[in-house]
Amino acid sequence: MKDNKREIKDVVYLMALQGLNYVAPLIVFPYLMIVLGAEKFGVIGFSLSVNLYLMLLVDFGFNFSATKKIAQTKDSLVEINKIFSATLWAKIGLLIISFLILLIFAFLIPRFQIYSTTLLIMFLMVVANTFSFVWLFQGLGKIRIISIINIISKFLILPLTFIFVKTSNDYNTAAFIQSFVYILSSIITLGVLLNKKIIANWVSIKISEIKNELKAAYPIFLSNAATSIYTALFVIILGYYSTPVEVGKYAAVEKIMRGFCFLIFTPISQAFYPKISTMSVSSPKNALDLTKKILIFVIGIMIILFILLFFFSSPIMHFLGKDYEGTDTIFKIMSIAPLFIAAGGVLGQFGLLAIGNEKDKKNFQRTYFIAAFVALLTVFYFIPIYFSTGASIALLITEFTVFIGMLWFNRKNFFSFK
Repeated sequence: MKDNKREIKDVVYLMALQGLNYVAPLIVFPYLMIVLGAEKFGVIGFSLSVNLYLMLLVDFGFNFSATKKIAQTKDSLVEINKIFSATLWAKIGLLIISFLILLIFAFLIPRFQIYSTTLLIMFLMVVANTFSFVWLFQGLGKIRIISIINIISKFLILPLTFIFVKTSNDYNTAAFIQSFVYILSSIITLGVLLNKKIIANWVSIKISEIKNELKAAYPIFLSNAATSIYTALFVIILGYYSTPVEVGKYAAVEKIMRGFCFLIFTPISQAFYPKISTMSVSSPKNALDLTKKILIFVIGIMIILFILLFFFSSPIMHFLGKDYEGTDTIFKIMSIAPLFIAAGGVLGQFGLLAIGNEKDKKNFQRTYFIAAFVALLTVFYFIPIYFSTGASIALLITEFTVFIGMLWFNRKNFFSFK
């Protein structure tokens, strides 16, 4: 992989940064789980899931579509300015729509009114995320800047949790501190953007150009929306059928599982997605070969993670306290998921989106539609019977479905079965 030294260095660098990036949360979240208890932590988990949905609406797939466009035209400042301006205006419009949705959700659905205050507090994350510009920095190959900013923000803000959150009644304070991490990160990012003059001018954009960006991102948005059925909607459905305590148990285990999973996968995706997008134009075969090597590496790492989560589930459960009794079963079920998440992520993001054509993009979308259907069938069957354990079973089945779908649609271009 000597031709990819920069990307390999970026992965190592980003993994180190991601490691630091997760130090504060891995300390803070267990503290919150213990101090707030399963019920109040469940309120935060539920509110976070709703706002992740709204964040998904605002992102609208731009983290892939706009990133790919910028990576392929990064030598043209004029084109970058056009993509930046059109994408930003699109995100602002989607932000307004998401706020209206939140108001309806928080105040017009009686079952969810107990979460209304926390929902509004955590909406600050959605506002801040609108101006995070991850897609711009990633497309320009400057993702290290964003990673450093995220670390600075978390290490400055999250420690405040230990000062201001002392009892379960401080859960809204905890929610605000979590949200302010995103706000500070976006403020710093905007400062860097202006200081380094990455964007030279605010370009006047036609409505048609905004529509073009939305159109390019739309298939990815639909895929992400389908994905969110089991990454966020499970928590919302669980909150409807059960208590905040059950939500807290499931949210705690899922956060730990996904935290470790994305600690490994996210740096690889951020470092290599622009590279493979560019290579797909100049050298498709080399792009495929590189993606295969990444897939093998990721599978090896996730097998190790499975072993750790499966065999150390009981000590983790005891550490969290009596409110989380029974979560060792959830840990064991979810320990297998990272293998499917990461392998499916490589096959989908690299094999279909970065390398693929419009047909591959539709297959990417189709996979998540199928997975969403499977998710809805399983979640409405298992949750009313087994609650948090049922949600984890449904999650595992759905992640396996995604992996099989991505493997299937990559079978001709990606694999050779000779």
